Amino acid sequence: MNNLRLKALLGAGCFSLSVLGVANAGGFDRGGVNIDQLFDAAPYSFDAGVTYVSPQRTLKNVQRLDGSGLSTSEIDVDGDYVVPRIGFKANIFEPVDCLATYTKPYGAEADFGMNNAYSPTAVKYYVKTNDFGLTCSYKINVGKGSLRFIGGVSYQEVDAFLSRQTLLAFGNTGLGKFKLSDEAWGWRVGAAYEIPEIALRASLMYSSSYKYDGLSGTVDTTGFAGGPLGNVTGVFPVSASAEIPQAVEFKLQSGIAPGWLAFGSVRWQEWSKLGIIPINGVIHPVFGTPSPVSFDLLYRDGWTVSGGIAHKFTDQLSGAVSLTWDRGTSTTSGYQSDTWSVASGISYSPNDKIEVRLGGSIGVLTGGSSTFTGVGDTANAITYTYDDDLLLAGSASVKVKF
Repeated sequence: MNNLRLKALLGAGCFSLSVLGVANAGGFDRGGVNIDQLFDAAPYSFDAGVTYVSPQRTLKNVQRLDGSGLSTSEIDVDGDYVVPRIGFKANIFEPVDCLATYTKPYGAEADFGMNNAYSPTAVKYYVKTNDFGLTCSYKINVGKGSLRFIGGVSYQEVDAFLSRQTLLAFGNTGLGKFKLSDEAWGWRVGAAYEIPEIALRASLMYSSSYKYDGLSGTVDTTGFAGGPLGNVTGVFPVSASAEIPQAVEFKLQSGIAPGWLAFGSVRWQEWSKLGIIPINGVIHPVFGTPSPVSFDLLYRDGWTVSGGIAHKFTDQLSGAVSLTWDRGTSTTSGYQSDTWSVASGISYSPNDKIEVRLGGSIGVLTGGSSTFTGVGDTANAITYTYDDDLLLAGSASVKVKF
């Protein structure tokens, strides 16, 4: 292959595709732990970036099914969030590379407001994670390319919050607040095959589940004090069990012409593991007796399929565009419908040591409906509809190679 064509293919292959990472996926997925930096050709690299996501979801014709008769014609769900990431890659010795990472790979965010028909289910909730990971690979030459065996671990922290106006039908506008936290270890293993001459890379990675069997915290019902029913309120210990489920991801990229790269990925995650999550230890704010409360997700497994094209315009400037479909994980509860999004990004390298990337995406959160009769917690019985809504996201990052 002549040197000019080789240089052009490698130029497209060096475009960092992380700027086009999945901005909004099913379940609690916010991109998982991305290890693409592990494949950097430079002996050492530092990468830092942030992604801002703004899903514009609106619930309509919201009606309680718990006998209260409460209804609201329209509720805007405020669920914007930010995902930071930091990575440091090092060639430990010739066949071994390692990547240390920090990110917030999973989460959820929603604010429904107070004094509406959704308030007895949730006024506000969030799930936030911090993931500290280390992933290493061992590379051996095979044929025209090289085979990598990949393995890693992550220490992950989770914090969860839920507030509800569970006595709204009785004229009490106070809040019950749940706070839970835990930490867990997870691991990943996989393999990748590369032929740098044509910018080819295929990888298959398995990520284990994170078992949060010791979620613990408090429920604060002091917001109901002084109600018309002589409420029994206080701060009580609560506990729960949940998990971030296992996932499998396949990625493929290849140079297809001078300066052009095609890429794609398929990701599966077992979100059906998150069905009914009971919160143990809740005391009823009126009667002072144990009260059944749960987080009723009833998810199905998630699938995310993405593909796109990258092009090297000059030695300094590259660009890419991608199309992503994410299968919604909601079933009879929730509003996580299928999502279609188009993303584009540019990469600017003033020299061979620095790379600056900017990206953005626009998508459609498809419409649907939800009718939940309260399998785990009858206070959650509710029905509503939602139309096609807008999804916006933007990202920025910088990489330094040395």
